[in-house]
Amino acid sequence: MKNTNKHQYTDTLAPLHNARAKTRKTVRSIFFLCGLIPMLLGQFSCKKFVEIPPPITSPTAGTVFENAGTATGAQLNIYQAMYNNYNSYDISSKFGGMADELTSYSSGYNKPYYLNAVLPNYVQPAQWAIPYNYIYQSNAVIEGLAASKTIPASIKNQLTGEALFTRALWHFYLTGWFGNIPLVTSTDYRVNGIAGRTQQQIVYQQIVTDLQSANALLNANYVDQTDTAITTDRIRPNAVAALALLARVYLFEQDCVNAEAVSTKVISNSLYTLEPDLNNVFQATSREAIWQLAPPTGNTGQVTNNTLDGYEYILIAAPGTADNNSSTISPQLIDSFEPGDHRKTSWIGTYTDTTVSPAVNYNFPFKYKVYQSLDISEYTVVLRLAEQYLIRAEARAQQGETGGALADLNTIRHRAGLGDYAGATDKTSLLAAILHERQVELFTEWGHRWMDLVRTKNVNAVMKVVTPQKGATWKADGHQALLPIPLSEIQKDNKLTQNPGY
Repeated sequence: MKNTNKHQYTDTLAPLHNARAKTRKTVRSIFFLCGLIPMLLGQFSCKKFVEIPPPITSPTAGTVFENAGTATGAQLNIYQAMYNNYNSYDISSKFGGMADELTSYSSGYNKPYYLNAVLPNYVQPAQWAIPYNYIYQSNAVIEGLAASKTIPASIKNQLTGEALFTRALWHFYLTGWFGNIPLVTSTDYRVNGIAGRTQQQIVYQQIVTDLQSANALLNANYVDQTDTAITTDRIRPNAVAALALLARVYLFEQDCVNAEAVSTKVISNSLYTLEPDLNNVFQATSREAIWQLAPPTGNTGQVTNNTLDGYEYILIAAPGTADNNSSTISPQLIDSFEPGDHRKTSWIGTYTDTTVSPAVNYNFPFKYKVYQSLDISEYTVVLRLAEQYLIRAEARAQQGETGGALADLNTIRHRAGLGDYAGATDKTSLLAAILHERQVELFTEWGHRWMDLVRTKNVNAVMKVVTPQKGATWKADGHQALLPIPLSEIQKDNKLTQNPGY
């Protein structure tokens, strides 16, 4: 059994010899504080999120926001949980399977998602309960900081901005997956306990408001555990991260004027540049990264994961039937790459199973190169600059700015080793070309492809072809474009209604 990709997965790597190494250890050391924070802020369980009482009414929880260190720990706990809960891999594998990115061999939790056959009694916590837990914790941080009389204003601003950002991020994903959702902006269980579904447009408006406020409050640079000192690590959101997510939300709202303006601000920031080498895009030191998740501090000198994406996607054996190490690149995605596209050779690996005859090749996502290692060289990327170019390209194309749209599209193509786009430049053709570029640039990153198909209303046309190829059925009404509201939540709250078709 062997991995035949020329970029072999890495078992050991040399220590990082850059300015981030010392700072990273210091920032991540504060995660030690986070062990008790979930108990104060509503540790995850399968219970309905609105049943958890507001944490700031607890005398113990109140002390969290009397001290800058523990208040910082409360917010950093959300990022640690996002890593520990496998959010990046879980979202990309489930929604990549639901779309046309991945072939899944799983017989476990991922299988109904892959078959576009998720039922109301099968929605997993990672798609509902866990995101609402993050929102609840973000609200607890916002309220706790507002009530605190001891934390300096500069630190209050930074932490409040981060909490507004994380609240916006998870409302964004929830409304993308479910449509109209409960909009939760407080820890008041009396309000949350009778929460119904809010129209998606209103949810987007709240997300925009949160991100605009976050942008105004957050430091323009990246800060360490002091909340004020500048660091080279990009593992806490800054003002630009809020803008990057805001540009995406504007695109989803079809507000192309603002999508173009905000993405331009991000692209123009000298802190960021496209990595010329595709193999460096997902490095901890990536200049393209806008926001990353770092693994919690592990045991020194022991082999550990860099990213859970790398650990779960890289095949060192034939794909299994569990949810981990069970996905390969779909034939549809493989066939989408143009000849000479370096993304196909750099970001897709091949494992050859020689235990069978004839030998079988399995293509797997290989954006993250490290399976496990003694040293940390990769961070999980949440937001990166390439997406901003594609957001601006689409926004410009929608407004008839063909030249600007082509310039942005070609910027991404050139980095991939391709020439200028040579197809038709009418609006419909150009938008299709940009959607295709998003497909081959952003695959297996936080479910972009699925949400792109839904928002552009291409989901029925694509999935009525792809789902039968998986051995399943795409319904004529296309109701599978939205996940069902979990049955357990509807049973607990009579104001929650089910999505059509379920």
